[in-house]
Amino acid sequence: MSLNYPSRKKNTAGKTRDVNAAMRAQMALKLRAQRLGWDEIAAKAGYGSRGAAHNAVMREMQRCVSKDVEVARQEELVMLDMLQAAVWPLAMDVKNRGRLFAVDRILSISERRARLMGLDLSNDNAIAAAQIIVQEVPSQYLTGPAPVAEVEA
Repeated sequence: MSLNYPSRKKNTAGKTRDVNAAMRAQMALKLRAQRLGWDEIAAKAGYGSRGAAHNAVMREMQRCVSKDVEVARQEELVMLDMLQAAVWPLAMDVKNRGRLFAVDRILSISERRARLMGLDLSNDNAIAAAQIIVQEVPSQYLTGPAPVAEVEA
């Protein structure tokens, strides 16, 4: 035990922190962005199980805030387009017995796309989202500065 941190326990289990954990987490994030399965991510990034890979990716996603939301939104829209393109022929095939399921999937994809793009906002919500509320107007903001009085010398 250290004097500075008396509540901390020494590493008695013999486990040491993995110095490559950050690199493996970044690799797992990149693999997940390629839409690979958790088993593949675990194998390629060096995790012991699919659960460990999932936990690492989720932990890293919570830790990092997306800097460019528009890029993430566009990537998600591309993925939704690919899913819809794959399901569309099944929904349009009259002979397909699973046609109604395919139609349901297309509706779900469309709903997700609408939410992602903000198309589901009602007019009242859209107006409220675009409004800016000013609580206090600085003095002379609307009238301009007061004329300067000439000082007699």
